Amino acid sequence: MTAKKTQFHPTKFSALVKRHEQPQHTADPNAVDPVALLISSFLMYDAPSHMAEAAMQKIRSATVDFNEFRVSLVEEMVQMIGVRYPRAEERCKALRRVLYDIFRHHHKVSLSHLEGHPKQHIRAYLDNLDGMIAYVSNRVCLLRYGVHAIPVDQTTHELLVEEGALSPTVSLSDAAGVLERNIRAGHGLESYFALQAAADKRHAAGPKAAPKAAKAERASKPEKAPKSSKPASKPSKPASGATRTKVAARTKGR
Repeated sequence: MTAKKTQFHPTKFSALVKRHEQPQHTADPNAVDPVALLISSFLMYDAPSHMAEAAMQKIRSATVDFNEFRVSLVEEMVQMIGVRYPRAEERCKALRRVLYDIFRHHHKVSLSHLEGHPKQHIRAYLDNLDGMIAYVSNRVCLLRYGVHAIPVDQTTHELLVEEGALSPTVSLSDAAGVLERNIRAGHGLESYFALQAAADKRHAAGPKAAPKAAKAERASKPEKAPKSSKPASKPSKPASGATRTKVAARTKGR
């Protein structure tokens, strides 16, 4: 029991949320259409919000509807969101698989069939879609269906650990569950928007400078040869001119 409690540090988590709270954010405009929210959530994980919003606009401009986006090739999807988008090909492949799985079951790209179902059923359906990522499922559950779920991507996970809100022993796959058990259901939305704002600041700051590899550089230098206990022998000097003359004379007289 004690081990579970030490996984989460409420005081440090509350301080993090308070520093980054976003009282004006109470909803996501894409949540009006759950498929739009699903796609935008795929664009959000481990990427800054402004990039996700811009990529979403590009998708809307380049396609008639989300079914046309579904039948696009992965390469075409990558071109739409931008080839320099973080992990563009990886996220487009996963997103395409999810959209195809929805279509396979319902013959259309729609999540309207989830309306009115129990929250547990909605979460299980989203979690089990082919290609689904936990962050995306949790975000759709929270922002569209009011399910108590906390989206955690790698950026957010690292942030929580560095801030001391989560123990380093909590893995990324377990982080959302730990937060959901320790955050009250009524505080899920404000906590998520605060964490997203903190993650955006982290993205804006850019990657941290790599530590200087002074030791590695020293180790890479060639080692000096060990000093011998005996003095090195000096090379013999060439014979003087007189000596060379005597040797030549003796040789000629033979």
